[in-house]
Amino acid sequence: MKHIILAVVISLAALASGSYVPSTKYEAKYADKDLLFKQKFFFEVLRNIHLPLKYEEYLPYTKSWVSDESKYHNFPQVAEFFDWYTTGGFVEKGALFTIYNEDHLRQTYLLFNLLFNSADWDTYYQNLLWARENVNECMFIYVVHLTVFQRADLQGIVLPAIYEIYPYYFFNTDVIRTINYKKLYDPKFGFYGNGKYNIVYANYTATYPMDYYNNFYTEEYLNYYTEDIGLNAYYYYFMMDYPFTLGGERFGLIKDRRGELFWYVHQTLLARYNLERLSNGMATVQPLAWRFPIKTGYSTMLSYWNGVPFKSRENNFVLDDDLYKRLDWVTGWEIKLRKTIEDGFYMTDDGQRIDLRLPESADAFGSIMNVNVDSYGMKHMGYIEILSRALLSNTEYRSKKVWPSALMQFETSLRDPVFYQLYERFMDLYYYFKRFLPSYTYEELNFNGVVIKDVTFDKLMTYFDYFDSDVSNVLPMQSTDKYFDYAVYARQSRLNHKPFSYTMNVMSNYTGKAVIRAFVGPKFESIFDLQYYKKYFVEIDQYLVDFTAGKNTFVRNSRDFYWSVKDRTMYTDLYKKIMLGYNGQEKFALDMSEAHCGFPDRLILPKGWTGGMPMQFYFIITPYTGSEESYSYHKSFSCGVGSGMRYYDNLPFGYPFDRVINFNYFYTKNMYFKDVLIYHNDDFKKMY
Repeated sequence: MKHIILAVVISLAALASGSYVPSTKYEAKYADKDLLFKQKFFFEVLRNIHLPLKYEEYLPYTKSWVSDESKYHNFPQVAEFFDWYTTGGFVEKGALFTIYNEDHLRQTYLLFNLLFNSADWDTYYQNLLWARENVNECMFIYVVHLTVFQRADLQGIVLPAIYEIYPYYFFNTDVIRTINYKKLYDPKFGFYGNGKYNIVYANYTATYPMDYYNNFYTEEYLNYYTEDIGLNAYYYYFMMDYPFTLGGERFGLIKDRRGELFWYVHQTLLARYNLERLSNGMATVQPLAWRFPIKTGYSTMLSYWNGVPFKSRENNFVLDDDLYKRLDWVTGWEIKLRKTIEDGFYMTDDGQRIDLRLPESADAFGSIMNVNVDSYGMKHMGYIEILSRALLSNTEYRSKKVWPSALMQFETSLRDPVFYQLYERFMDLYYYFKRFLPSYTYEELNFNGVVIKDVTFDKLMTYFDYFDSDVSNVLPMQSTDKYFDYAVYARQSRLNHKPFSYTMNVMSNYTGKAVIRAFVGPKFESIFDLQYYKKYFVEIDQYLVDFTAGKNTFVRNSRDFYWSVKDRTMYTDLYKKIMLGYNGQEKFALDMSEAHCGFPDRLILPKGWTGGMPMQFYFIITPYTGSEESYSYHKSFSCGVGSGMRYYDNLPFGYPFDRVINFNYFYTKNMYFKDVLIYHNDDFKKMY
C-alpha cells in the first residue's frame, strides 16, 4: 500500500488553474529576446498613461495608424474603426470612461478590432503606439488587456498589476493627494536614495449609511475586504478574460462554458462576501428590491485622475423620473426570463429549441442572463446587467456625457454593497432555473470503493499584515534614465492567513486518477440545513490525485490551491527583471509566477474570530474523466482561457451544491464534512 504525497504530483493542476507554483513536471521555459522586447514595450507604454510618451524610440509611430489594407485580417472591421474615428465621434482623451455606456462600449470594440486584426507584431506595435497618444487613456488600458489576453502572438506577456497601472481606481483620494503633496515639497521623493520617505500609508475610508436602530454593524466593517486591491483586481481580470463583447469561434470562450462560469464566479463572490459578513457579526446579504427609496447609499472616496470624485449614491436613493422607463425594461426582461424558465425552453432566432430541463443547458441559460455574444436570442432578453448598473448610478446608459459610479467600472464594482444585493437578485433567477433540474442521484454522487476516513488540519489563523503597492504611476517619471531609481509605495494593512496544510486519509478499492474538490462554508447543526447553507459554500480547491488499492494519504498545502494566486511582484521590480533579461544579465522565467487568473490567496479564509469562528470544510472525491494529453495550451505561461481545457471534468460548476439536494441519496462515503475553527490574531505584528 502506497502513501501518495500530493504536493509534488499536482503541479500540473496548479498551473492549469493559474496558480503560481512553478511546474516541476516540464522543462523550465525562459523568455527569449523577442518576448522580452515585447515585455519591455508594454511596461513602458503603460507608464504615466495620462502623460505623453517619453521614450524617443516610440515617438515616430504616434502620429498615424497603419493604413495599408494588406496589413490586416478582416479589414472591413478595421475600416469601420477608421470611419468612426475620423468623424470625431470618439470619447476624448482625458474624459471619464466606462464600459457601461453604449457609445464607449461600441468605440472600445472598434479600437479592439483595429489592434486585434493587425496581421503581425509590427503592425500591432505601430497601431498601439498611435492609440497610446490619441485615444482615451482608460479605453486604451482596457483594449491593451483585451488584445494581450486574446492575441496568439502575445501569449506569455505579463502586464503590470492593474492597481499599479492605474492606482486611481484602487487607492483613495487622500493617498493620491498625499503622494503629490510629498513630491511637491520634497524633490527627492520617489528616489531610492530617499528610503523610508517613499512610503504613503493607505487607509480604508469608504462611507455607508449608519443604521444604529436596526443594525449595529454596518458595511464599514467590511472595508478591508470589499476594498482589497487583490479582490478588485481579480474581478477586473475575470471580466477581461470573458468580456461579453467577444465570442464565437474566433475567441473560443464558449469552450470554457462561459455562461455557466460567469454565474458560478458571481455566486462564489457572493458566498465569500457572506462569509466575511458572518465573520463580522452581520446577516447575509438580501436581494435588491426595485423599490424606492433604496436605503443603501455609497461614496467610494475615490477620485478620477483629474480630481473628479466617483459619482456617489445618496442614502435612501430615489431614481430620476426620466429613468423609470429603463427600469420598466429591466423588470420586463426579468419577467420574461422567469417565464422562460417555467416554460422549460426557448427558441433562438434561427428556430433552434433550447431545452432548459437538461443539465447541460446551464451554460446556454447563463449566457442569455449575461447577454454575451455567444448567447442565443440575446436581443430578446435585453441588457439587464448593463441597465441595472446604470440605473443604480442614476445614469442613462446612452448618455453622451458620463459621470461613472463605482458600479460602472470593473475595478471598483466590488466596493459597492449594492453590487452584492443586485447580483443576489440575479442569482435568484439562476437558482430558480436550477430548481427545475433533477437532484443528483446516488450513482451521480457516489464513488464506489472510495471512502474518506478522516481529514486533519493545521491551526487556521488569519491576521492583517502590511502590503506595498508600487504607485509610481501617480507621479510623472523624471526621465527614462532614472526609471531604475524611482518608486513610490502605498502601504496597506490587508487580510492574510498563515499557510496551512490538511491531511486526508482515504481507503480505496479503486486504482487510478480521481479529482478532489474542497469547499469552505458556515457551520450548521443538521445535515438538512445544508439545503439553505449550500449557496454559502465557497469552492477553494480542486486537484488531481492518483489512487492505489488500500490506504492513500494526501497532504495539501494552501499555497497550492487550484483557484488562487499569490500577490503580484511590484511594477518597478518586475520591470528591472525584464530589463536584466533583455540585456542578457539573467533569465526571465515563464512559470506563471505573475498569473492574473486566480482568486487572491490571502483571502481564501474569512477573517474569523479571536476565539475561533466555527466553520466547515467539505470534500468530495469523483472519478477523473479527462486526459492530461488533451491540454492544448502551454501551461507554463497561459491560463488556458478559451482553450476548453481549464477544468478536469465536465461536472457542473459548484457540484454537488448546485442543485436541490435529495437527502435520501446525498451523503455518500466519498464525501466528508470537517468542523474547523478559524482564529483571528488582532496584533499582526506578532506574526513576524
